[in-house]
Amino acid sequence: MARRAEKRLHHSWFFSERLTSRPEGMTRDAMDRLLDELAKGTALYKVKSASKLLQRTFSLDRKNMILHYDGTQKRFRSAKTDLRISQVREVREGEKDFSKKLNGLDKSLCFAVIVGANHKVIYLMAMRREMRDKWVRGLRYAIQMDKLAEQRNETDKWIRDAFNAADKNGDGSLDFNEILKLLKTINVDVKKKFAQDMFDAANTNRKDKKSNNTLDRQEFVNFYHQLTRRPELEELFVKFSRGKGVMNASDLLCFMREGQKRHDTDEEYCRHIIEIFEPQMAVKNREQLSLIGFTNFLKSEKQQLFKPKHGTVYQDMNQPFSHYYIDSSHNTYLTDDQLRGPSKVEAYISALERGCRCVELDCWDGSDDEPVIYHGYTLTSKILFRQVIEAVKLHAFKASPYPVILSLENHCSLQQQKVLASHLKTILGDLLWSPEGAYLKAMPSPEDLKHKIIIKGKRLPFPEAEVVSDEDESAENNNNIPSPAEDKKSKHKMVKEMSDITALQSVSFKGVDRAMAEDGAFVIFSLVEGKIEKLLQTQACEVNLLSHSKLLRIYPAGSRTDSSNYNPVPMWNAGCQVVALNYQTGSEPMQLNHGRFLDNGGTGYVLKPNFLLSGENTGSSSNKFPKATVHSMRPRNDPFQPGYNRDAMFGIVNGTVVNNNTKTLRITIVSGYQIPKPKDSDRGEIIDPFVKVEIHGVSSDYHEARTKAIDNNGLNPRWYESFNFTVRVPELAMVRFVVKDEDRGRDDFIGYYCLPFNSMQEGYRHFPIYNKYGSQYSQSMIFVHTTILSS
Repeated sequence: MARRAEKRLHHSWFFSERLTSRPEGMTRDAMDRLLDELAKGTALYKVKSASKLLQRTFSLDRKNMILHYDGTQKRFRSAKTDLRISQVREVREGEKDFSKKLNGLDKSLCFAVIVGANHKVIYLMAMRREMRDKWVRGLRYAIQMDKLAEQRNETDKWIRDAFNAADKNGDGSLDFNEILKLLKTINVDVKKKFAQDMFDAANTNRKDKKSNNTLDRQEFVNFYHQLTRRPELEELFVKFSRGKGVMNASDLLCFMREGQKRHDTDEEYCRHIIEIFEPQMAVKNREQLSLIGFTNFLKSEKQQLFKPKHGTVYQDMNQPFSHYYIDSSHNTYLTDDQLRGPSKVEAYISALERGCRCVELDCWDGSDDEPVIYHGYTLTSKILFRQVIEAVKLHAFKASPYPVILSLENHCSLQQQKVLASHLKTILGDLLWSPEGAYLKAMPSPEDLKHKIIIKGKRLPFPEAEVVSDEDESAENNNNIPSPAEDKKSKHKMVKEMSDITALQSVSFKGVDRAMAEDGAFVIFSLVEGKIEKLLQTQACEVNLLSHSKLLRIYPAGSRTDSSNYNPVPMWNAGCQVVALNYQTGSEPMQLNHGRFLDNGGTGYVLKPNFLLSGENTGSSSNKFPKATVHSMRPRNDPFQPGYNRDAMFGIVNGTVVNNNTKTLRITIVSGYQIPKPKDSDRGEIIDPFVKVEIHGVSSDYHEARTKAIDNNGLNPRWYESFNFTVRVPELAMVRFVVKDEDRGRDDFIGYYCLPFNSMQEGYRHFPIYNKYGSQYSQSMIFVHTTILSS
């Protein structure tokens, strides 16, 4: 939050220009007139289907940033429905949407409002194109204004939003009983008398206490700030300001060196910090920092637990594809289970915009000579292949400029395969990367293929061929590694047009030795989770050697019909690059995936540690990995001897660290701030939160610990509990924090945060909390202190 403040104060001209840019070159006055027009209300249709249009009156409240519309008149229910602009992720013209709901309608009159982390879509239709365009422009501008307001004062905005939600009659004030109800909804538990005293103190505008026993919005903001004091930050401030009530540059430098382990800074930089974060001009002019400024600084993004540098592309992106972990999705089209769940184009948009770089398309014959995507031989719904490719083109590079892989399972007839190839070439155009020649001579790098889309699939073995081995997940979804005698897969016909544009060649896996000898510089093997788990029990080093030059894709077992996920960590530890997960399922594996790919700027490509890479192939994508057998490439001191421990490939043999890079992490969970209630909780009482800390990595590094629960305090619980963890392979370790509400029956999940061990900053740090689907909670934070020591 305060990182935004830093940019706002230091580069205010940039944010004013960028965030208040007017659509289609309209002036600020013209946009203000447009918002005034929309505030008066216009009739629009809510689109349920082409045959079911519900006329509603929509208006935009620009003061409170709320989209109002008249709902269904039902007894005991309000007829007014509100949608906060802060919830709107995108406004999309009907021509650029792919929903079947708009089929049969004039799309030039339609637009879609995409809401929330789960991409809920509200479809609307205007009576005239001009009015549709006004709403699209107006809503987009309102979103920009809301972001700017958030940057100016995110905390006060959150408080006002809570106030507005509690102000049911819209009169701009709340009485004491309404305040008590509001406090409970935001997890504030105070005694009634104490709340009454604070209420009276905050009610500064009334002349007669009996006649005006209410708080307006600003009074409530002040009232809330009294409740949200951070004693733990005040203690730090008093300590490092040496009781002066303000910090000067020397005090701040002392805090940064002692409290945050920052030894690369000086007083000049500290004066820059004061200039950015101190809100009181008189204090700033004296080059001093108040408690408010100190709090703003500590909550700013650059001061959080995650290293700022790791939020940028800092790794070498010129190495071969096989040297990177690649963020990958399984059965991307599904939004629920694997048997009956709906398929949606929006699922591809959501995955790509979250940074996923490999998405899956199961292609089958459809009606009207249009291929469809769905989970074959199930009751899942179908979507058009063409619409998915159109969505990929629009959204592929919004989160990352690095290449997107389309993993195609081709079940189509020869005729519809030609349609597949035509759509890919026509829609993607120059974005499609299809190098000439049957095989590449060298594996490319992510940098080579920025803003390119790669097709993964089977290729014809030679130009005159017509058939390829039939390799799909249904055929591979067993835990047995086929022997040469068992390798009698069915054949599948393929058209040359599809083969020619397939750059990443899928090859059937027939064991590590045969895979290592496979021709082609840009090939990939797909293994179901059970198969790779068996291999890692006996051939972990060989799997890693294979991953030096070939891509390994892992996917969930077919028995996971509920779209659950396996643990991806052992596969990453062995060097597997494309570890595909069910993106729609919010659980521990996807949270670990989120943490893994926070690194390197969230690009979806993370460079593997050096010890997992080939010695011959660590510097350039131009070096082709030499053909060799596994046996000739085994390292000295072969770990495949009696007493072998699988951790040997990480420098740990029989419990002894050979290549010692062991770290000791000491972490103190200090406090929490505005921790939300568990989603769908039916309990009315205030939460009893606790924090669990987990280390994930090689098997010997797994640890977990938890704090005690703090009774009845979700607003600002304080734990002050410390834990020590020994981490032998920090390059592969990740730290996962889980926040839960203690309950007698079952502790309720509230949120998580996960990051790579080597991405942690030391000292006093905050980190945000995400819900189970990876959407960040507004304002919620955990405050910790970390120390990392080398052994």
